[in-house]
Amino acid sequence: MFIKLASSLTGNVLTQAGAETILGYEAPTISYLMEAAWSSGGRGALLGVPRLSPAPIGVNIAGAAAPTAWSGVWDHLIYAYMIENTRIYEIFRRVIWEYTHGERLGIPQRDASHQWIRTTEELFYKDASPFSPYNLISRIRPDIEASRRNAYYRMFGMDLNHGRDGGPTYPYEKPPAANREFASTIVEFLREFWRAIANARNVLADNQTDVQAILDLSLRLQNMLNARRGGDPTRPNLARDEFVAVSTMSWFHLTVLFNTPIVSDLLATGPSPEERLRLIGERVGVPSHGRSHSYFIIAPLISTLLTEIERGDLDTVPEIESRSAAGPNPSRDDLTKVITHWSMITGRDVKSQRIVAGVGAPVSAPSAEAIPAAMPTPSAGASVPATAGNGQRLSGAS
Repeated sequence: MFIKLASSLTGNVLTQAGAETILGYEAPTISYLMEAAWSSGGRGALLGVPRLSPAPIGVNIAGAAAPTAWSGVWDHLIYAYMIENTRIYEIFRRVIWEYTHGERLGIPQRDASHQWIRTTEELFYKDASPFSPYNLISRIRPDIEASRRNAYYRMFGMDLNHGRDGGPTYPYEKPPAANREFASTIVEFLREFWRAIANARNVLADNQTDVQAILDLSLRLQNMLNARRGGDPTRPNLARDEFVAVSTMSWFHLTVLFNTPIVSDLLATGPSPEERLRLIGERVGVPSHGRSHSYFIIAPLISTLLTEIERGDLDTVPEIESRSAAGPNPSRDDLTKVITHWSMITGRDVKSQRIVAGVGAPVSAPSAEAIPAAMPTPSAGASVPATAGNGQRLSGAS
């Protein structure tokens, strides 16, 4: 959300100037932008209930604007899940704790850093106004982190890769109604799509592309995701949970996308978001995930993919063939990145071919029970090579 708002300041191209403008706003202005985005409509809209746009009283927006109608400014819940797996929320909680309890990290020398600390603590580490759509804290749901994990589990049947304070578990409610087959289904979907991509130029040998299998898997994903929302992608179930989780994680993601003032004051400037987060984590004693590079890349791409699947955009043969076609093809390139980085973060090479046990008896992908309930935490040195359909290493995969 905040990444797209920052881009709106500079001609829909994300720049450090746009990022620092958004990150430098006071808490009331950020609160207004969040309420304006929510009030613009979308999954949270209730039929027959008037929606009142918030009045920008006492805020200075300086050009940033929420959309007048719902758009991609609101990412899919999978975006928040991927970003939170980097441990970015825990790391910055520790940063703010250190700055508000002493001087172990030094005193920030930039006014923008002081403003960022105040705004971040005000909006993302304390209870919001009881009338704000992004306040999910109550006596029924007292723990915002447990609420996010509950939403992730209901939608994806997966937990985060870390527990409380670096421990293996975090207590939260795991309801019976959850998409426990999501992981195994999307692995098969990505595997079948990779076969289509790898065989796009194959007109001579046996072409193993199975478009009908892709359509079936897309439909299964669409049905299970929409079931959790209430029947279709515009229904309001889990809408507030998704909105709050996505907004929170996009704020922290934007913070490390550039050498912003708070990153500079933390002596953590670097060439990439994962390197900045690693350095910040080292300063506060909370290590970032070893696959943060892949998490940052896959988050916006798989968010778009699942949004399209929910809407039914991938339910025709021409659409599948178009997205896997050879030649200049941004849709295919984005999907290839999703396949590559899903393999990296799970430790399972989605691009590998199925093993045939006998004539007409292929061994399928692991069952849902064989896939862990959380993204695994591979060692920093482990890797899954990206391969092309002929077994050669895929050059240029990022």
